[in-house]
Amino acid sequence: MLLSYSAKNFYSFKEGIEVSFRLPNSYLKSTSNTKKVTNALCIKGANGAGKSNALKVLDFLTKFCCNSFSLKPEDPLNFKSFFDNETPTDFKVEFEINGIEYVYDLSITKKEVLNESIIRKIKRGSVLFERIKNKITKTTEEFNELKEIKLRSNASIISTAHQYEIKKIDFAYSFFFNFITSINTSLSLLGETENESFNKRYSESEKNFSFTKEILKKFDLGIKDIIIKERKIDENETKYIPYFIHENNGKDYNLLFEQESSGTQNLYYQLYIYKVALELGCVFALDEFDNDLHPDILPLLVDLFTREETNPNNAQFIFTTHSSSILDQMGKYRTILVNKEENESYLYRLDELPGDMIRNDRPLEPVYRSGKIGGVPKV
Repeated sequence: MLLSYSAKNFYSFKEGIEVSFRLPNSYLKSTSNTKKVTNALCIKGANGAGKSNALKVLDFLTKFCCNSFSLKPEDPLNFKSFFDNETPTDFKVEFEINGIEYVYDLSITKKEVLNESIIRKIKRGSVLFERIKNKITKTTEEFNELKEIKLRSNASIISTAHQYEIKKIDFAYSFFFNFITSINTSLSLLGETENESFNKRYSESEKNFSFTKEILKKFDLGIKDIIIKERKIDENETKYIPYFIHENNGKDYNLLFEQESSGTQNLYYQLYIYKVALELGCVFALDEFDNDLHPDILPLLVDLFTREETNPNNAQFIFTTHSSSILDQMGKYRTILVNKEENESYLYRLDELPGDMIRNDRPLEPVYRSGKIGGVPKV
């Protein structure tokens, strides 16, 4: 599970960003909850405050840790520092696998990796491996094999070791590989190729298709059923076309995907990703969670991750939203507000605010709308 992540000098966050999934003892006592790590976090703030940038940390890390070996040696690392300054950008990720906690540290510029390491936190903690620039400077005995690989300035140890088929690194590679990120993208506005890919996947997976159909029908969108028909274009191309079945006066009518509302279109594609995340125990980071969706639908989608019967593999969901009604469901321990001053973003979880303005027995939405706790546009 993802326990926390932080970054410094990353996009609009100059001094730093820290997002924690850990729940404090006060929350555990007040709810009789035994889980010390939440499966859902909400990030809220005004337009342009930096909400999307908070999720870009995860997007960058999954690509760097899993795919950076495929970069050409001269390629720059694909991220932005605060107003493109040349100070190093730092990352830290704390995660847990099979009850053991690990800390991944990374310091980079656009041109090179300065430092990269993983610590296993057992008793005092031990550095499993560490690199400084392109040299392995420290390993435990079980990771000595890493000393044999050739490092590149713009490639992660994790990605490189995976290409060398060093199995000891698989635990870290698998963890970062299981990040699913959708940043600055409305899934209902995907291009034709991406749409076709989702339709094909649905046609090949009855389990995933049934999951989506049942939820869409439960939301009372007037949908009786969904079917996908195959249309052969030529020997090499087949189109997969979804039809949404609606009933009127006892008669069924087939509507094309384009005839459905933008909210229904968005959900149709989103729910496939929800199912994959839940099934594989992924970390799912979704920007603009409420895009085109009615506020009453949002809590039901969050519940997919917070209920054990729908999330037996401990998948985690972190999302940005403009919806204020979701705040009362998420509460102060699972809500993060993002603000910006002089073009620099900063964030805080609501339980970090001093005083008793935010209490467990008091609705959050009115307090938020008042502007007293931040995260609202200055109009």
